[in-house]
Amino acid sequence: MTAGDDGVRDGPGNRDTDGSREPARRPPLSRRRVIGLFIAAAATIVAAVLARVRQLAAPRDPTAPTGSTRGTGGLVLLDIAGADGELLDFDGVLEVQTNGGGEDARDDALLDAETLELIELAPLQRHAEASAAVQLPAGRTACLNLSWPTSHGYSALLVDLPGPGHYALAELAARGLHEAQEDVQTRMRATGSEAREVDVLRTRTARALQECDAAAAPAERAISANSALEAATAAQLAQDEAASGLGPEDAMLGVTFTAAPASGRSAQAVSRLEGAGRTVLVRIVVEDTDAVDEMDGWRRCVTELHEAGAQVMVQICDSQALVDFDEAAWTRRIAALIAAFPDADAWEIGNELAGEWAGSDAVERTLQAARALAADPATASAPRLLTLYYQLGQGTATESVMSWAAVNLGEELTELTDVVGLSVYPQWHPLGSGARRVLDALGRVVGDKRTALTELGYGAEDLNDGPWWFGSPDDVEAGRAAVARHLTAAALGQPRAWAAPLWWYYLQDEGVIAPDTQDAPGLSGQEDGEDGSGAVAQDLVEAARIEASD
Repeated sequence: MTAGDDGVRDGPGNRDTDGSREPARRPPLSRRRVIGLFIAAAATIVAAVLARVRQLAAPRDPTAPTGSTRGTGGLVLLDIAGADGELLDFDGVLEVQTNGGGEDARDDALLDAETLELIELAPLQRHAEASAAVQLPAGRTACLNLSWPTSHGYSALLVDLPGPGHYALAELAARGLHEAQEDVQTRMRATGSEAREVDVLRTRTARALQECDAAAAPAERAISANSALEAATAAQLAQDEAASGLGPEDAMLGVTFTAAPASGRSAQAVSRLEGAGRTVLVRIVVEDTDAVDEMDGWRRCVTELHEAGAQVMVQICDSQALVDFDEAAWTRRIAALIAAFPDADAWEIGNELAGEWAGSDAVERTLQAARALAADPATASAPRLLTLYYQLGQGTATESVMSWAAVNLGEELTELTDVVGLSVYPQWHPLGSGARRVLDALGRVVGDKRTALTELGYGAEDLNDGPWWFGSPDDVEAGRAAVARHLTAAALGQPRAWAAPLWWYYLQDEGVIAPDTQDAPGLSGQEDGEDGSGAVAQDLVEAARIEASD
């Protein structure tokens, strides 16, 4: 990501297919009303409406299909209850899913249940007998993904569809989360990690799922399903944060510097991360390699970071600047960066691949950078990382991240890459309770490579047009804290984790540079020595902390 001509960074997902900025996404319609319609159902409506629902709703057979029906195609009918105890119609489903953004903000997608590769965009259909319907493909198991809220915010709700039949959507989602959590709980207990809080939350899920089984009518089952999903989501988020220690101890806590701080400020900025007990990794984002003052500032910054014990990763080029270079300029840029930073500890060879704004030459240019780094003795041994832009259903079919990876991570690029990471902006592409499953799928795609969360941000001005929220619908600081803690921990808990989360807005959120100079190279935006706000550092430390052994 990079700055526009006005000095404000272009937000993710807001470029048209020709690379130009698309019109601002229509603002959410009555966001508070949407929240009120749905989230309160999880905690307050069950007792009030069950009696009336039993009288009004006709019973149906809730029996799920057997495993032999999976992959045979057929129609899935899905019930979803609103806060008033009534089943939502299709328009109501879309209103909740998009947080009031309407048809244009739809992000439902049918995915392969194992790989999360895209099968179909916008598979949800209107149906007279249910809130929504999905036509299953023949020959493969399918997973429905859509953005969906609980009281914790919007998540990528990954719902395994067991076969044709009539189900409560939230119950299927809750069961999937609940069953997958047991394996992680077992591993946590084996390593002595604290698992009791998660066990308590999982007990609540189990009880709510029992209520689903006992329900006499579709609406009653859907209401109990909302409670089950609320409990399963709470358990999943708690487990993700508790399981950060399952990953390698050498996994690093990472942040991003989008500008070179004033002299002495670099070490001060990373000192706030020392409490995690991990090596700190700083990605530096160089805008203009021909700007003498900027390059001098970055070289000074790298020296200060190394003296403070941090590692430095140089980004070859931000994704939104990639199309600005012709072939000659691109070659010069790579050479200039290698000459300027031979002591860099790692290199990001490609940023936000799978983002359409990166252009049709993104893979080839990433390869050119990787080849040059591998050929130069000064940089050949430094790890090379590429970042994929996370989205499952908010873009075009070819850009759905796992599908893109399956097609474009060819033999040479894979051979020249040591680490593969994701760029995640939850206000544009929710993740939430789906984080572990998405990260697990990434690990399978990249084989024996290490994985990372290599770009993350929340609550910045250029992100707030995104229709979704996490942590709090109206308190940006609470949302930022929730995202930072949860996704940092989830990524560091992966078995081959390398680093997380390379927080993009670190200097801005910590007050080291002012928001309106966030991409002005070499400008601190603050007087030397002025304390920053500490808005995100402590959350990152808490998520990443390695507890001392007894």
